[in-house]
Amino acid sequence: MRKKDQVVGIVVHPRKKQVVDPLEQIDHWITKEKPDAKFLLFADKSKYVGDHFKNLFFSELEEIINTSDMILTLGGDGSILRIVHEIGNRGIPIMGVNMGGLGFLADTAPEMLIIHLKAFLSNNYVIESRTLIKARCLSDGHKFYALNDIVFDKAGFSRVIEIQIKVNNQLFNSYIADALILSTPTGSTGYSMSAGGPIVIPLTEVFLINPICPHSLTNRPVIVPDKSILSIQVFTEFHEINVYRDGQSEGKYESGIKFELTKAGFKANFIKLKNNSFYDTLRTKFHWGEDFRDKRRWSYENNSK
Repeated sequence: MRKKDQVVGIVVHPRKKQVVDPLEQIDHWITKEKPDAKFLLFADKSKYVGDHFKNLFFSELEEIINTSDMILTLGGDGSILRIVHEIGNRGIPIMGVNMGGLGFLADTAPEMLIIHLKAFLSNNYVIESRTLIKARCLSDGHKFYALNDIVFDKAGFSRVIEIQIKVNNQLFNSYIADALILSTPTGSTGYSMSAGGPIVIPLTEVFLINPICPHSLTNRPVIVPDKSILSIQVFTEFHEINVYRDGQSEGKYESGIKFELTKAGFKANFIKLKNNSFYDTLRTKFHWGEDFRDKRRWSYENNSK
């Protein structure tokens, strides 16, 4: 049974002008159907003149995080990654509306927004929980988390770096490479895929180890169980390396720095319709299963006229 008077938080990408249309759709739908929910909006209020919305209440992000039963993001996968880090271990489910490009996390199309909102409010959905990586710097104890990936990078230096990896305290490999990506299954369709890594079904319980431009052709992407404890030490001839988590800089570190990576003790929760699957998303995004021969023939015949 769903509870009444649910709170839906809406967080919009600050630089995407096309978010106005879906916000107006939501506002109009609330006026027409009056669902048992309160809608809080985190956005730059100066961009919306006068009483632009009748049923969306501008709020601070902290209030939305503390009171919402679900959070709706209008943007792309980057918007979702940012809100995941704001939510932390609170477990608030997220629904992402894709206002950007490819988008694997933000998989609600704008034209399906109201249908998916109705599904949530009528309890016609499932929660898909995604694993995060926990990283701990062994020199100072600093901890951080990533839903997609953690990257150890040579910081723009022309020479390669050496990354030594132990799995469960057993030496695994010493990579000589430009960088190394440690990815979750969720992140397998991100930076890791661009660097030649495999696509992994999100609920698979593994981590991906993927070197970027390794100096040995035998060094290929490897998948290990996510119960593993990964110990990583990075060496450089330069004075520092860069560490990134989910595309954002986590800091600069000296040569010889050590990290321990494990599965986080909490997960990120995503709202999915019961009749949707990741396989549907892959076919849609990559046009798998389509016969391109007829399209090539059509293009050739029309260009020949």
